Amino acid sequence: MNQMTVQPGKRDLLLSAAQVLVMLASGTIIFAMVMALLGAGIIATVQRSVVMARIAEAGAPAASYALIFCGILIVEVLLYLALRFLMELRGVIASVGKGDPFHPENANRLSRMGWMALIGQVLMLPLAGLAVWLEPFAHKIGGTFKYSIGLDGGTMLLILVLFILARVFRHGSALRDEVDGTV
Repeated sequence: MNQMTVQPGKRDLLLSAAQVLVMLASGTIIFAMVMALLGAGIIATVQRSVVMARIAEAGAPAASYALIFCGILIVEVLLYLALRFLMELRGVIASVGKGDPFHPENANRLSRMGWMALIGQVLMLPLAGLAVWLEPFAHKIGGTFKYSIGLDGGTMLLILVLFILARVFRHGSALRDEVDGTV
């Protein structure tokens, strides 16, 4: 079968750039995950009384503390999903670099990426609700509360494209196997 491969000694700049960007983004996400965990730990321990005092000063219910903590945990889960998404993308990039984009595992990777993006969008809904609920209390203590959370049309389109591409890759893999079997 005639597969399009990268010739030895020649580097595909697009794939190389994608690999570098995925690695940089992964490192950034890991750093953010560590910072979110540290923040959650600090809020749960040494700064608990300070946070509780600020909540009382804002006139927010005491349950706000638990909700803030839950919000941080949701952010942690979202960061983990983003990291897993990038790891799946890294696998796709690697197989394309080897000259085998229609490897059956790529269809599975694309499908998993679609599910991760969908779960991420669903998790944004309670986070958006929490942000809307906390905003008036933040203003009462002189804080500014900026957020841009909710369903994103671009992400919803990406999810659709990923699921469609997964089907295309499954079909391409099956056709390739069929052609290989007849040669």
